[in-house]
Amino acid sequence: MIRKASELLEKFIEVEKSKLHGFDMPHMPTLGSAYEEITKQGIYQDFAIPKNLDLRVVSGFVCIGEVMLTEQIDCMLVYGEGERYGLTNQFKYDIEKVLCIFEVKKTLRKADYMDAMEHLANIRRKFADNFEERLVNEGYEPDITNARRRFSQLTGKVAPEKYLDIHHLSSADGMLFYVLVQESLAPITIIHGYEGYRTERGLRSVFLDILEEAWKSGDRRLGIPSIPTLVTSNNFCLVKGNGIPFLAMQNKDEWIPVFSTRHNSAKLILELIWSKIGAYFNVKMPWDDGLHMDSAQPLLIARAGEVDGVGGWIYNTKEFKEKYMEREDDKLWSPSAVGKAEVSAIDIMAMHGGYLSLDHDMNEYLTNAHGVTVDQVTEALLQTRLFMIDGKCLRPIYPQTYLITNEDESGFVAYEVDRFDLWCAENGIPPHYMCMYLISS
Repeated sequence: MIRKASELLEKFIEVEKSKLHGFDMPHMPTLGSAYEEITKQGIYQDFAIPKNLDLRVVSGFVCIGEVMLTEQIDCMLVYGEGERYGLTNQFKYDIEKVLCIFEVKKTLRKADYMDAMEHLANIRRKFADNFEERLVNEGYEPDITNARRRFSQLTGKVAPEKYLDIHHLSSADGMLFYVLVQESLAPITIIHGYEGYRTERGLRSVFLDILEEAWKSGDRRLGIPSIPTLVTSNNFCLVKGNGIPFLAMQNKDEWIPVFSTRHNSAKLILELIWSKIGAYFNVKMPWDDGLHMDSAQPLLIARAGEVDGVGGWIYNTKEFKEKYMEREDDKLWSPSAVGKAEVSAIDIMAMHGGYLSLDHDMNEYLTNAHGVTVDQVTEALLQTRLFMIDGKCLRPIYPQTYLITNEDESGFVAYEVDRFDLWCAENGIPPHYMCMYLISS
């Protein structure tokens, strides 16, 4: 469904753009407004957003803590009624009712890119300030469900059950958890450039230039929370791996907060919007995406670290020539492959209520039976991003975990049973699962 909807959105945009090409319009504000209207009308199509949830697409202003911000918003996806600004077609909405904020550019250039990033970053900073104020003065209890799972996937550790338990984490873990909570609650922010950069490398390079120039000048405001959720230029995209819905990782503890794609910007826009709608209303969206996955290239690598007890981000970048990044849009999902020892450990975990003791006896068993230590098995299972360490035990991150054991006693493990079913059908593997259900008390 998501692919078909994105194709319809892509066609809608192309048709409306072609209509504008027939006009000689030298007045730039009018031309800009025309492209903003394409975005608004495109997002409001029946195939793009469900109409039964009282979602609307408007232009106007955001209010945070009863204060209206001065920045005008080109396009925003909102819930319910807002306050009309005088006799204009602009509306004021409280930030809690805003799901998505767009900055629309006919042609994305560096100066416009920088302005849009600063505009959106200012909104995010004020959102964060209001978040802290509500915690202190209103007894606010944020929903951290998504952030908890993403934290556990990134760290292999149990996340705090309540937000204020963040103070029991190390500085580095606390900083990571804070960012993930902010990302899960704040509106998604999109810089939607219809035209501009003609290569994936060009879009990546200007983003790194903007960050480097800001950091060299001592401006640290463009940190991970302030980076836009999505930037598009033609079909090239920079995507934020913030867990809504994408979470990209490499090696043991490296998070990829920004990556790039090059095939279908309309699909990326809808994927982000649908994920936000699903989380905001706690509803299931009609994804039906099969096994297709977006083909991504890492751009910004981040690892939370500590120096003398003070947390900070350690950044690295991945820079490739354009030719190296040429690829087909044919990446497919697959479950995590695990070896005999890991299958045995998961079986034991299931027999013990979802907990695998990481003690001397387990180490002795795994060493004698499979020739590997409990530490090696633990590390292999952590790398699937499906398990986490809880005290002296290893347990699943998700409420349901599915395991298929092969004839040679190796196996495949995942938590997405619909995709697991499709993958089994594609590969001729009987979907005979061992299902482990972990029920929280």
